Amino acid sequence: MKIAVLPIVVLLLAPAAGAQTASPLPAADIKKEIQIDIASPIKPEGAVPVSAEPHHAHVFQNDYVRVYNVTVPPLDATMLHQHDLPYIYLTLGTTDVINAVEGKPEAHLLLEDGSTRYSPGGFAHIARTDAGILFHNITVELMHPQAEPRNLGDKASDRPLGSCPQSTAAANSNDQIPGQQVVPCFETDELRLELVIVEGGKDYVQPSPGTAALLIAMSNANLDVSLGGQHTAFLHVGDVLWLTPGTSRKVVDFLGIKSQFILISFKDSAAPTTK
Repeated sequence: MKIAVLPIVVLLLAPAAGAQTASPLPAADIKKEIQIDIASPIKPEGAVPVSAEPHHAHVFQNDYVRVYNVTVPPLDATMLHQHDLPYIYLTLGTTDVINAVEGKPEAHLLLEDGSTRYSPGGFAHIARTDAGILFHNITVELMHPQAEPRNLGDKASDRPLGSCPQSTAAANSNDQIPGQQVVPCFETDELRLELVIVEGGKDYVQPSPGTAALLIAMSNANLDVSLGGQHTAFLHVGDVLWLTPGTSRKVVDFLGIKSQFILISFKDSAAPTTK
């Protein structure tokens, strides 16, 4: 009797074991799915304007610029949004972000604190923080046509378009530019972008500026700004301030350590001359 039972037990267990082992997908099907994801990382369901993307906080606008403070928390993503205009952005903090441009493979971007870049716009994308690091920048949309963008200063052709000659992190840690307060970075027919350094005993002063400018405070900024001889604002990381032409400017590091800011000057914004 014991010998007769054994085949029955084996027969009963065999279907159960087979049910627990899923049949593997054909290799061709798996490869096809991966190829689709790489070739088309986002679905063309229609992008929202930048102004309607909730991670882009609108902070300032005039005839020259539209400025957004962009913050994407760790393990989050923006909506698919459209950049119709050219723009400049300033990275605040270390960035590790996935840039998924509609119709293109995804790009993994690693940018250090203080990095600036120029983009001609004309695309839609999603920014994702898959690495679990906060993504923070100031995006400045440029309302006028730009034409002929070009880097300035050392190794201009070797740097990404819109960037400064060296990283601000290097400037802070190594003092590689102790004698240069205003570092030319980038220009178009319409604007000029400069990195400005202020510290104890080394204020930034323009008695009679010829053009309007946008000041963007960087991560280490502790700025006391006076316009026309009057205190105007204290600025810290990511703060922006519009500076009109013809009004004297003075920017001081009020902690006496070292602060940096980006200055974007607009060439066709000169104050009208009086006859």
